[in-house]
Amino acid sequence: MDMTRRGFGRLTTAGAFAATGPGVLSRDAAAQALPKLKVWGASATVEAYHGFLFLGIPLGFYREQGVEVEFGTAAGSAATLQLVAAGQVQMGYVGMEVVALAKARNPTLPVTSVYLQDRGNIYEIVVPQDSPIRSLADLKGKNIGVANLASGAIPSLRAMLAEAGLNPQNDVNLLPVGNGAAAATALRAGRVQALSLFRAQHALIETLGINLRYFQRDQPSAVIIANTAFLQQNPAAVTGALRGVVAGSIFAQLAPEATVREHWKMFGQPTGLSEAEAMSRAKHVLTRSAELWRRWDDAASPWGSMDKGMWDRLQAFMVEQQLMDRAIDSATLLSTALIPAVNQMDTAAVERRARAA
Repeated sequence: MDMTRRGFGRLTTAGAFAATGPGVLSRDAAAQALPKLKVWGASATVEAYHGFLFLGIPLGFYREQGVEVEFGTAAGSAATLQLVAAGQVQMGYVGMEVVALAKARNPTLPVTSVYLQDRGNIYEIVVPQDSPIRSLADLKGKNIGVANLASGAIPSLRAMLAEAGLNPQNDVNLLPVGNGAAAATALRAGRVQALSLFRAQHALIETLGINLRYFQRDQPSAVIIANTAFLQQNPAAVTGALRGVVAGSIFAQLAPEATVREHWKMFGQPTGLSEAEAMSRAKHVLTRSAELWRRWDDAASPWGSMDKGMWDRLQAFMVEQQLMDRAIDSATLLSTALIPAVNQMDTAAVERRARAA
């Protein structure tokens, strides 16, 4: 199956140009004139917390920035990166570790990180709020649940344990428990005393009635990449798409319920739950996930900003965890050239719209 067919919406420009005449584009001509690009997520399913990517379609944020966007997903960061590298998709939301590994293996791979989305680390360790485990050192001799033994969370888990003075190989036991309700059952039954999944899954488990205490590493974790050739040839289109992401991020933070409803309109409402329960769960997962983003009111941090030092530290961690043999020049992984232009947008109108939603 061609993964690029897994698209979920295309922005149209009908109604954007009402007048015609000399020097004025018709609706059809205007639609043809707008740059078109595909922006892909990295998940088998689309959730409300992906709103920063998809909200620009129904709410018109992408159109306002002069681009026509189709949104879709592939099953994981590696698959999304492959689509971007092949030029089948122009931009994608992927994990930073996947970018570093891919470029280390193939330095000429035509992908460039252009925007930092998840400023916090999606991978963390959680225990029940009433657990006697108050520090990571208290995990010695305990069972920690992971989704599976190939989980992307495991390197971060091992690093956190080592930083706490534990031997990740001998001082704890890692047990595969899956995700969602299965992981919650294992924790509730005491089969595991902690979980190491990722932020959205931990938030979902909280909606199942288990309050959690979080242990985290200070490390950004996900970026938006662009096909390098497309970026070089169409910097204005990439800038417009990133501005649409900024608008979606702001709206999702300020109007989580409206974001969930837009998600339901596009992708369907969950079955087997009352509307109130489904809304409560989705809002909680969205809000918890958005804690990893740049806050809408953080005037000190430009949207999407990152630096070479972030990538240097990430690669040092990956070498330490034996995920890669050696670090490469981090300057080959990113470009921040568009960040000033992305941040020149006026976000006040988005804020007002979100508050009124």
